[in-house]
Amino acid sequence: MRRIIWLSLVLGLCFWAFRTSQAVTPALTDTYGFASFWQINGGEQIFGQPITDPLEQDTLIVQYFENARFEYDPQTDSVGLGLVGRERTQWRDFGPQPRLAGASLRPEGSNYDLAGSFRRFWETNGGVEIFGLPISPAQFEARPTGRFKVQYFERALLIEHPLLAGTPEEIELAPLGQEVAAARGLIEGMSYEQPYLFEFDPVAPAPVQTAAPQPVAEPTQVPPTAAPAQPTNEPVPTATPKPANPNLGKRIEVDISKQWLYAYENGTIVFDAPVATGKDGFNTPTGSYEIYAKVPLQTMRGSLGGETWVVPNVPHAMYFNGSVALHGTYWHDLFGSGTRISHGCVNLPLDAAAWLYDWASVGTTVQVYY
Repeated sequence: MRRIIWLSLVLGLCFWAFRTSQAVTPALTDTYGFASFWQINGGEQIFGQPITDPLEQDTLIVQYFENARFEYDPQTDSVGLGLVGRERTQWRDFGPQPRLAGASLRPEGSNYDLAGSFRRFWETNGGVEIFGLPISPAQFEARPTGRFKVQYFERALLIEHPLLAGTPEEIELAPLGQEVAAARGLIEGMSYEQPYLFEFDPVAPAPVQTAAPQPVAEPTQVPPTAAPAQPTNEPVPTATPKPANPNLGKRIEVDISKQWLYAYENGTIVFDAPVATGKDGFNTPTGSYEIYAKVPLQTMRGSLGGETWVVPNVPHAMYFNGSVALHGTYWHDLFGSGTRISHGCVNLPLDAAAWLYDWASVGTTVQVYY
């Protein structure tokens, strides 16, 4: 008898939990045409799942999805998408963007270019009708799972995953619908009170620092006709006898003209990333080299040509020519933009530098060219 009572109690609790979960699951119906619009224009891959039921908002009927907001206008009996990208960035000023060279597109009405994987995804999946116009340049930004190259659109935020290039997962849509709904208090237990929860400050200190550095450059490489500059207080690692090369078949190429780095393994590109190389007067030296020292984290100091710098906690430095190194960079996000800003080193986004540091070891070939 006791076992029967216990079983009945368990079944009752399970049924109550099932009814409760069913009650709070937002419905995807075609009362306002939302289900049809969702299905025709990419479904879950583009919009995610519904996170609210349809509700009145101003003069519209709206429904929030993970990545978007659907809007039904009774005046025109039509379904469209809300400007969640503009809402999420209304307090931000992305500034002007010079026209990019090469295979880029600047849609009419926008001040920003589309290129590479962002352009391909935008054009393939609905363009301005689904995502709206670009409202920011492509830039690096911190998200909850790491630091990625992103671009904002009127109705979306696209996130690039270069390690997944050529796969359907190369571009991820950020959950802007969820963020805006949370900011409006429409999701129980979730609130986005900060203007932009995941904003990346290009001159912010690295997480392990105790004091914020000035946004200055790394140890310098003087013009090719002079000897490489050496930091003053913290010496660059000196070359050691070269061990047997564990990286046969691996090489790194830095194309200064494209401001891009490529990692090859047995003749195949396995990784690529944007870079920022040396500015005029401190040009990154061209030629063929090998990584001779690796330092996971260090303070870089130096003084030359009237400039002095102290940059704490520079991550994943890989030296290949005197004081010239490949390394992670947290004080700017100009990678791949065509702006050469460094004093000779090859600046990399933090996630790209971490990947390269794990992949390459001492002895890996580094080729630099225009």
